[in-house]
Amino acid sequence: MKGAKNKMENGNENKDVNAEAGSGAAGVNKKSYALPIAILAAGLLIAGAVAFRPGSGANDSAPTPAAKESGAAATVERTAITADDDAVLGNPDASVTFINFGDFRCRYCKLFQETIKPAIMEKYVKTGKVKYVYRDLITMGDNSILAAGGANCAGEQGKYWEFADTLHSGEGGHNTVYTEDSLSQMAVSLGLDAGKFRQCLDSKEYVKEVKKDTEEARAAGATGTPTVFINGRIIVGLASLGEYEKIIDEELAKAAAEGK
Repeated sequence: MKGAKNKMENGNENKDVNAEAGSGAAGVNKKSYALPIAILAAGLLIAGAVAFRPGSGANDSAPTPAAKESGAAATVERTAITADDDAVLGNPDASVTFINFGDFRCRYCKLFQETIKPAIMEKYVKTGKVKYVYRDLITMGDNSILAAGGANCAGEQGKYWEFADTLHSGEGGHNTVYTEDSLSQMAVSLGLDAGKFRQCLDSKEYVKEVKKDTEEARAAGATGTPTVFINGRIIVGLASLGEYEKIIDEELAKAAAEGK
């Protein structure tokens, strides 16, 4: 077969040469333009294939990091993060741990508080399936550290969640600049010992803890608030309720399959 192929190629080559010789200058011109035209045509076909490749186009772009306050959710796979010693709601032995990193002055955290948390609490936390943890991720400056410190100081008197809910409720406004006095008034409205609360707040003993939370969140991939970790699976930015539920259900099914 190889010899036949060579013979055919040689025959074609001789035929081309003879044709060119018989046609003079016109034959030479025909030969010289054929290859460039073929190359150009092939190039156009390839370019067209690339241009119309599914998934490509002017609207495609690489994912960009979430903003400091982010309503655009992005998910990645599992990463290492712990509940640390932060505030917890629900069954401490639940197979699924839901860690919400937020900033008390973040508007998307407020939306999470109003639209996502109540549903998660009813469906998963109150039924003992999920342990809910709140940790601090400061994205809006020192005043947010002060507010987070206030919540921690309230926690010393057993009112962390009540104080946190008040901050998230919008009563003070999420662009409001909190002061030691305004936070102390909030504490009094919740029935806390004003003197103990103010002493805790003035000592700034929780500043280090709040900054530690923030550093750990960023190291684990958090780039905006809210950021949620569900058994280490991260969602950056405010997502739909269905997105959180999907991951929770997957983790519950995984735990059940493993006999947990």
